[in-house]
Amino acid sequence: MKNDYLYAVANIRANEVSLLTDADLEQLINAPDYKRAMALLADKGYGVADDTDYSNMLDCEIAKTWNLLSEVAPDAKPLKAFIIKNDFQNLKAALKAEVTEHDAADYIVSPSVVAGEELISIVKERRFEDLPSFMADAAREAYDTIISTDNGQLCDIIIDKACLEAVKAFSKQADDETLTEYAEIFVMSADLKTAYRSMKTGKGRGFFETALCGSDKCRKEDLISAALSGEDAFFEYLNDKGLGDYAEALKNSSSSFEKFCDDSIMKTMKKAKYTAFGISPLAAYFFARMTEIGCVRIILSAKWNGSDASVVRERMRELYV
Repeated sequence: MKNDYLYAVANIRANEVSLLTDADLEQLINAPDYKRAMALLADKGYGVADDTDYSNMLDCEIAKTWNLLSEVAPDAKPLKAFIIKNDFQNLKAALKAEVTEHDAADYIVSPSVVAGEELISIVKERRFEDLPSFMADAAREAYDTIISTDNGQLCDIIIDKACLEAVKAFSKQADDETLTEYAEIFVMSADLKTAYRSMKTGKGRGFFETALCGSDKCRKEDLISAALSGEDAFFEYLNDKGLGDYAEALKNSSSSFEKFCDDSIMKTMKKAKYTAFGISPLAAYFFARMTEIGCVRIILSAKWNGSDASVVRERMRELYV
C-alpha cells in the first residue's frame, strides 16, 4: 500500500535538505586544492578521509544511503533495480578472475543484492544455481563462454544484457511510475549506445541479437534493422521515435551521451518531489545521492590530478535540488 510509505517518505524528505546544490558543487570546483575541497565536504556532512583515500570515503557514503533506505522502506526490494548492476559488474570481475588468476575482491563494488565475497565463492565453486534467478542462467552461460572461447567481449555482452533484463523485471514488479520510467531510460540508453558502437565497428546481426535487450520505446528488431541499414537510417529511426536529442548526444561523444541519459533520468526523478506516497520519493532520493556522489568523485579526482576546472564542469550532472 502506498500509505505504508508515509513514514519512510517523511524520513527521506528530512534527509533531502542535506543534498548538495549546484552552488555547493561550484564551491568545490573552485576550491584552491584537494585538501580544501575535502574540508568543504566535511562541512556538508561527508565522512572524513585520509589524504588520498577519497574513494573509500565516497563508497561509505553510498553504503550509508542504501542502509538508510533499507531501514525506512516497508519493502526495499523494488529499489534493487538501482543496485543490481553492481551484482553483474561483480559477476564480470569474478568470472574474469577465474581466467586471469587476479583477485576478484579488488574489483568488487557495493551495495549489491549478493554480497561480493559470496558471489566470488559461488563462481569459484561453480555453484551457479545458488545465485538469484535473475542472474543464475547468465552466470553459467558467461562462464561456459569465457572458459571455452576466452572471449571476454562475448562474456561481457551476455552479462550486460542479463543486467538490462533484470532491471526491467525489478521495475515491473514495483508497479511504480518512477521506477518504470527509470528502467525504460536505463535500458533504452544502454541499447542505443551498444547499437551505435556496434554499427560503427561493423558488427553483424548475430552480435546485435545477442547484445541488445529491447525496450518499449525502441523494439529490439526495429533497432537492429535500423543499425544494420547504416548510420543515416539509424539516426532517422531515432528521430522518427522522438529521440532526436539522444541522437545528437550520441553523435557528440560517449561521455556526452552518458551525461544526457543521466540528466534525462534525473528529470524523471524530480517528479517524485510532488508526492508523499509510495516508493517514488525513496527511489528519487537514492538516484539523487548517487548522482551527487558521482559528481563529487569527478571533482575530487580532478583536484588530486590537477585537471582543468572547465573540463570538470562539462561532466557535472543535473542535481535533484
